[in-house]
Amino acid sequence: MIALFKMNDLYEEQITHLLKEMGYSTASFYSINSILDQIMNPMVIITPVNFEKELAGLSFPIIPISVHIEDVKKCIKGLFDIPEKREYSIIASTKEIEWLRKENAEQVTKDEIQLSFLTEKQAGLLKPNHVYLAPIWMKGLISNPRNKNLHFIKPAFTSVISFLKIAGSLVNLVEEITKERYQVDAIVHSTHDGVIAIDRSGTIRLVNEHAKTILGVDKVMKGRNITEFIPQSDMIRVLKAGKIERGDIATIGGRQIVINRSPVIVKGKIVGAVSNFKEITDIQKVELQLRKKLHQNGLEAKYRLSDIIGETQEILEAKDLARKFAETESTVLITGESGTGKELFAQGIHSASHRSVGPFVAVNCAVLPENLLESEIFGYEKGTFTGGLKEGKPGLFELAHGGTLFLDEIGEIPLRIQALLLRVLQERTIRRVGGERIIPVDVRIITATNRNLEEEVDRKQFRSDLYYRLNVLSLELPPLHERLADIPKLVEAFLNEFNEKRKNKIINVQEELIGLFQKYDWPGNIRELRNTIERLVVLEESPSLRLQGAKFLSDKIRRRKDSEETTKRQSIKNKEKELILITLEKFGNNKTLAAQSLGIDRSTLWRKIKEYNI
Repeated sequence: MIALFKMNDLYEEQITHLLKEMGYSTASFYSINSILDQIMNPMVIITPVNFEKELAGLSFPIIPISVHIEDVKKCIKGLFDIPEKREYSIIASTKEIEWLRKENAEQVTKDEIQLSFLTEKQAGLLKPNHVYLAPIWMKGLISNPRNKNLHFIKPAFTSVISFLKIAGSLVNLVEEITKERYQVDAIVHSTHDGVIAIDRSGTIRLVNEHAKTILGVDKVMKGRNITEFIPQSDMIRVLKAGKIERGDIATIGGRQIVINRSPVIVKGKIVGAVSNFKEITDIQKVELQLRKKLHQNGLEAKYRLSDIIGETQEILEAKDLARKFAETESTVLITGESGTGKELFAQGIHSASHRSVGPFVAVNCAVLPENLLESEIFGYEKGTFTGGLKEGKPGLFELAHGGTLFLDEIGEIPLRIQALLLRVLQERTIRRVGGERIIPVDVRIITATNRNLEEEVDRKQFRSDLYYRLNVLSLELPPLHERLADIPKLVEAFLNEFNEKRKNKIINVQEELIGLFQKYDWPGNIRELRNTIERLVVLEESPSLRLQGAKFLSDKIRRRKDSEETTKRQSIKNKEKELILITLEKFGNNKTLAAQSLGIDRSTLWRKIKEYNI
C-alpha cells in the first residue's frame, strides 16, 4: 500500500488516481493514529517534508515531498512583474532549507532572485512590507497567516511524480521486509527462551513475553532503555566489546538463569545486541522428558521376526534375509518408506542374533538437535553442561555395549556427528563429550532411513565413507501397496490389539471393507492402516466393522483416482501437442501436409492448434 499522509491540497486526488492506474493500492491518512490502526499492512508513506518527524517512530519508509528552487522562482515570477527588485524570505523546515540553499547555490543566472531563508522558529511574527513564501503544507502553521505578503508555494505536479516513482519502487521491497519481520516476531514469541534485543543506545527494540515473565516485568519494555529494568545489564558490555558470551549463569528474582548474549554486527559495526535466556530448571525438565521418551521402551527388544505379520512373497523374502543378517556381526541398513516397520525388523534381527541377551537401544536421530544428539549418542562427562547430571552420563553406545544400537532416521544426522560416528565404527571406541578418556565399546549397528542415501551422498549431505560403512548389508522393506494380500492378517492383528482395551468387542469385518482396503495404495503404509483401524473401532457401535464407517477412505480413493485421471489426460494432451509441433516443423508449417501426416482432417488440425495455443 502507498499511504498519503496529510497531503490535503497537494494534488491528492490526482496522485490517488495516478497510483491506482499504476496498480498500487492507496489510502489517505490525516493523523498518526489512523496509520497505527493499519500498522499490520506493509506500506510506503508519502508526506510533505514538514510532517516527516511525526512519522519517525514508524518502521516503514517515508518519502518526504519538498519544493524545489524552481518552484520558488516560478511562484515569485507569477506574483510580481519585476521579482528581482524585491526582498523575499522563504519559511520552511530545516531540512527543506538545506536542500533549497544547495539548489540555489548551483543555479546562478543573470536575473538571479535574492533569497533569504527562515525556519518556522526564526520567522516569529511576519513583518509588514516584506514578502514571505512558504510551502503550501505550512498553511495554518505560520503565525498571522492572513498577512497579504505571505504567499504559498505549490510544487509542480511533474516534481511530485518523481516522488511517486520512488514510492512505487519500494512497495515490493517493503512487503518482503514486513513479511520477514513478522516471521522473526513469530519465531521470537514462540520460543521457550526469553529474548531481548537492544540497539546501539541500549533501547529495547524487541522483547517476548517469556522474557518479561522471567524478569518479573508486567509493563511495556519496548522503546525503553535496558538499564531501566536491569541496571547493571551485561548487554551494555557486549555492545562495547562486541564478543559473544555463552552459558553465563545469573540469579534473577531467586531463579537461576543461563544466558547467552551476542552482538549484532552490520558491515563491521556493532549496531545492537541480543540476549536469550532460560531458567535452568526448564532445561532440566526438557532433558528429563527427552530421556524418558528415548528410553520409554527400556533397553530390550520386544519383537521377534516371527511377530512380523505377512505371507506374501515380498515380506517372506525380507524376513528370510533378516534371519541371515542376524547370524552376522556386520552393520545393517534398513530402507523403506515411512511406516513399513523398520524398527520391528531391527528388533527382530537383534532378537535372532547371539546378542539377543544384550541390550537393544534405539534412538530416532531426527527428533534431537545436534548438540543434544551428540551427548545422547556419546554421553558426557561431569561439569560439561549447565543443568546436566553432576556425575555425567553414559551415551547410547555405552548403554548398548554387548548388544545392538539402532539408529533410526540416520539420514538426518548432521555432517559433524557423521564424522564422529565414522570414527567409532572404525576404532570401536568412543569419547564422551567434554572428556578425554577413551572407552572401548562392543556394539552392533543397525540403521534405518526413508531417504535415498546415495542421492544424499551425491548432494554432499551424507558422507560417502560413512554410507559404505553402514551399507554392508542392506534390507529394503516393501511398501504396503505391494503386499495388499497381507491386509486381512494385518487387520485381524490390529483388531485383536484394540479389542483388549474395548468392552464391546469387534467380532468380524465385512468383506466389502477388506476389499476397500485393498483398493487403496496406503502412502502411510502399515502405520496408516493401523490408524485407520483404530479410528473405525473407536467410532463403531456394532460388533462388526462395516463399509459404511469408512466413507472417509472411499473419498480418499476417489480423489486420488480423479487426480490420476486428470494427470493422465494432461499427459496425453502434452504428447499430442508435442507431436503436432514436431510435424509442423517437419513440413515447414504446412498445415495440409502436416494434417495428412498425422492422419487427421485439416480442420481438426486447425482446432488442435487453437486448443493448444500453438
